[in-house]
Order: sequence, then C-alpha cells, then structure tokens
Amino acid sequence: MENHCVVSTLYYLFSGQKELFKNLYLRTSTDYDFKSYPVLQFNFADFGLKNKHLEKELSHQLQGYAQEYHIQLKDISLATPFKTLVQAISKQHGKVVILIDEYDKPIVDFLTDIAQTKKNQEILRNFFSPLKGLEAQGHLRFLFITGISKFSKVSLFSDLNNLTDLTMHPLSNDLLGITQEELLHYFDPYIEQVTLNYPFPKSELLQEIKRWYNGYSYNGSTFLYNPYSLLSLFSSREFKNY
Repeated sequence: MENHCVVSTLYYLFSGQKELFKNLYLRTSTDYDFKSYPVLQFNFADFGLKNKHLEKELSHQLQGYAQEYHIQLKDISLATPFKTLVQAISKQHGKVVILIDEYDKPIVDFLTDIAQTKKNQEILRNFFSPLKGLEAQGHLRFLFITGISKFSKVSLFSDLNNLTDLTMHPLSNDLLGITQEELLHYFDPYIEQVTLNYPFPKSELLQEIKRWYNGYSYNGSTFLYNPYSLLSLFSSREFKNY
C-alpha cells in the first residue's frame, strides 16, 4: 500500500500537477519548479500474470505508450522497443521518468514453478537491460523501482549496476509512514472529530492512536504511523485492527 502511494506521488509530481501539492512542504518550503516530464509507469501487480504471459503484457504496455506519443515500434525483443520508445520520447518531449512498481511480482507469483520463474527472470533482465545505457545517454530524468522481495542485482539487474538501494537508507527512515509531527500538524481536525466518539480528553486519545498505529520503524528510533490504518480510523472514527 505504501509503495503504491509513493509511486502515485512521484507520478503526479513529475507530471507537473502542482495544484495537488497545495500547502505541502515541497510547494511551500522549496523552489521545486513542478516541471512536467513524460512519465512511463509499469505496475507488475496489475498484469494478471496467472492468466497472461509477462512478455506479451509488457509488449502491450510499450505499444500503448508508443501510440500515446505517436511512435512506431517494431514487434521484436522487449529491450529494443523499450530503448527505442524512451529515446524517441526523450528527443521529442524531454527526459523521461520511469516508475516501476512491484518489479518482483512475476517471480514471487511463481516460486513453486521453477521453469516459469526462470523464464520471467530472463524476460525481466531483458526488459531492464537498456536502462543503464539510457541514463548514460541522458534520456532519463528519474528512475524509481519498488518491490516486496529483494533479489540480487546479479539475477535481474546485471546490466543495471548503478542503482541506489533505499530499503534501509537513512532517507527512507520516515518515507513510508506518518511521523508524530505530521500527525499533529496535518491531521488535527480529524483527531478532533474522533474525540467526539470517545469520552476522554485529546491527550489520552493521542496516546491511544499511538498505541494502535505507531509501531513501524526502519531504524529502531524513528517510529511511523501506518497511513492506511490511520486514515481508516479518521474515516470510521473507531479503533480497529485495520
């Protein structure tokens, strides 16, 4: 859930949709220009891999983007049309942003089917292979990849060895959740609404919210509220294990 939120935020950010960031830090406290870039988004969780072939689904997505940008692609191996697509879009519209969500889905869905796992692994390696060259040639503005499981770079990213792993990076300590400061600053009106359902003061309510939903930490010292659970509480005004 949190990964999808991050990818969606990046999509709207690089699409230049400035109005969606009203009153948020990026717009009020930085000089970010909200320039619009062409964004290619691939969500492997939406591919329906149990019923569809990975290579065909990726080819279908590439052709869809090609039609959107009026580019002709030849129906050959994945790496070549992907490379051609990004190069053409970059030349016509500026550097390209690529967002890949749940890259490991084609593998974890077939862990008990070794033959299909290896086949999908090879398809993914082929698909990702042009990215390093595209970055070196100046065609990429930003590349972001998420996944549930961490596979070695040798298995999938042998040709893409310049990735920065943010999993346990200090920058990620408060990235995928809501901090105490953010809770108090942005959600105070919703907290007030929840107090109407409970016969104890706001200070006790905040402790109860913390007890229920503030158990996530990546470094053992910075603790985060689960976004989905917190928003569910504000919607239903009822403490539950969401």
